[in-house]
Amino acid sequence: MNGLVFEKREFTLDHVHTVKELHLHNYPIVYILYNEKKRPTAYIGQTVQPTRRLKNHIEDKRRRSLSRLILIGHEKFNQSATYNIESNLINYFIADNHYQLQNVSQTRSREMHNYYQKPFYNEELFEIIWDRLRDEKIVSDSLENLRNKDIYKLSPYKELSPQQLDIKNEILDFCKEHIQKEGNHVIVIEGDAGTGKSVLLSSLFNTIQDLAKDDSSLLKDTDNYLLVNHSEMLKTYKSIANSLPNLKKRSLMKPTPFINEKTKTGTTADIVLVDEAHLLLTKEDSYNNFRYQNQLDEIIKRSKITVVIFDPKQVLKIKSYWNDRLLEEIIHQYHAKTVKLQTK
Repeated sequence: MNGLVFEKREFTLDHVHTVKELHLHNYPIVYILYNEKKRPTAYIGQTVQPTRRLKNHIEDKRRRSLSRLILIGHEKFNQSATYNIESNLINYFIADNHYQLQNVSQTRSREMHNYYQKPFYNEELFEIIWDRLRDEKIVSDSLENLRNKDIYKLSPYKELSPQQLDIKNEILDFCKEHIQKEGNHVIVIEGDAGTGKSVLLSSLFNTIQDLAKDDSSLLKDTDNYLLVNHSEMLKTYKSIANSLPNLKKRSLMKPTPFINEKTKTGTTADIVLVDEAHLLLTKEDSYNNFRYQNQLDEIIKRSKITVVIFDPKQVLKIKSYWNDRLLEEIIHQYHAKTVKLQTK
């Protein structure tokens, strides 16, 4: 199998200590911890110190429900390759939508980069690994089918370009800096179609929600939302939430229900991400239960921090009359900044 080592074991201390195969013990490896419960759970990782890393997992109470272990090694593995394969596995596991993953995102940001023989690891070898996982009934769908699913295209674990990663980190810093401050704060991400705004947003929201569960984070216990206009897009995000530990369906909403819920409860959200803000209503729409004059303005009023994805070239609806002047009029009332996403 082209140098591939693939071992299934019980996830116990005895089985971890008996990892002696050369390309599992002294090389970087990829591993999958999982169980076979009615709602199965998995954790995907990579390491250069298999015995130590797996022993740490055994001692981690978050992994106690995981009873099985798959070790994946190769005579040509290097750490760039194992990072790459780990990312691919997470993305495709999310798309396959069988396991609830325990992986969280804030431990490391993933940036696109090339490395020696990347096509071999990223395509040829990964396909062999995936086919083996299908043979073992760990996953079910083919890579070709999964690549065509929106849930795969919007996976928050997709590698980001250097510019996407810079903007993501800038937004996270903005949120941490302003979360305790008075007033309403806005950051606008402008970008044309095809610049990767939705992938950036998906990655950003997942990280924010992971940080909301992190005891050491300034964003601990924050109440955050992702607002989307399209029903199919909302359905896709909710499918992604099925596979990740800290994405909750109740935090994924359309704009008008969010506005009306916060109005009814008299509460303010902490961080709200708004996808395709150029489609937000700019006039009352009683048919859709929107009783105000501008959805973006009403969202900002009900949020400490609003992250706005905006493309002025994609204004499509009569009820959404946006231009640069109107956007500036809205955000000028608040503490605001704008960043531009130019490349994917």
